[in-house]
Amino acid sequence: MRFPLDVPVVFWWRNANGVHQQGEGRSYDLSELGAFVFASACPPEGTQVGLRIPITQFPDVVRPLRMEIEGRVVRIEQVRSGEGRDGFAILSEQTLLRELDNSTRQRNSDLPPKARAPVAHHFSCEVH
Repeated sequence: MRFPLDVPVVFWWRNANGVHQQGEGRSYDLSELGAFVFASACPPEGTQVGLRIPITQFPDVVRPLRMEIEGRVVRIEQVRSGEGRDGFAILSEQTLLRELDNSTRQRNSDLPPKARAPVAHHFSCEVH
């Protein structure tokens, strides 16, 4: 089942030379198997990619959450009409849902997951 979600997304990958790349976009939808992200610059198809998605604007969310997804780009869509609908789909390999506190939010805001300070509360779901 897919869930529509229009929020900012930060994503990162390593290019063919192993250099860290980072981009920003907006989520279109999420599912237990992956996500689609609108972005003007997309990682190449087949690339391992990480996503960070804030989950903060829901009525029942008491504390801010952040979803972190690691997966592989399985499709790139480029629309020539200039409507800002270019983007990519990823198949997730690991998904974390983190509950954030103020100190973690400030220290970790722009870092990839493996470079961040540990967070006390997290939930993991791996899809194979």
